[in-house]
Amino acid sequence: MTMPDGSYPMPTPRVRFDVINQAWAMLQQQMGTWVLVMVAYVVVAGLCQYILGKLPYAGALLSSIPSAILMAGVYKVALKHIRGEVIAVGDMFSIGDVIGPVIVASILTTIGTAIGLVFCVIPGVVLSALWLFTLLLIVDRGLDGVAAMRESLNALKGEWLMITIFMIVVALVGVAGVIACGVGVLITAPIAVLSIALLYRDFFPETGAGAPGDPYSAPPL
Repeated sequence: MTMPDGSYPMPTPRVRFDVINQAWAMLQQQMGTWVLVMVAYVVVAGLCQYILGKLPYAGALLSSIPSAILMAGVYKVALKHIRGEVIAVGDMFSIGDVIGPVIVASILTTIGTAIGLVFCVIPGVVLSALWLFTLLLIVDRGLDGVAAMRESLNALKGEWLMITIFMIVVALVGVAGVIACGVGVLITAPIAVLSIALLYRDFFPETGAGAPGDPYSAPPL
């Protein structure tokens, strides 16, 4: 079916698991830098969580914020890698312009997921999966926290079961490195991050290069 101008609409993206293989191939291109990125993440996030975790009452909630900020930076590194650019550890700290939205999203998703977990666990897991692209949307498109959560949910709700399974599989890949005395996570965690970022690009292509709603200029093969 063609659009009024004769072009073809963009096909609906689907959750696919071969992004994990793609992520592994990409990781090998700049593995050294990715290891350093993950070391920086683990050290800084761990230190922040240790300090904030000692605070009474809101400590648990606040301790998730530094991890979210750092993860937003890691996703920025992943998107840069996907564009074919050379990445650097410093890239993960160049997110000062989106810290506010990241904090808002972190608090809201943490509360929302926690509430969902109360109801037989499954709703919380599904909600977490539907919000999987939230940080990426903030970093990539500059959305505010609430808008990013809504956009992620709207994009993935039609694939809610597959994205939930995908999130679980990717999480298992990410933590598999713990088996190797914890060191292996420096390799498996980047695979998980790149897998999510690659899938995100399926649903949200580069602006001006087939963004959602943009028609193809040529008919499908």
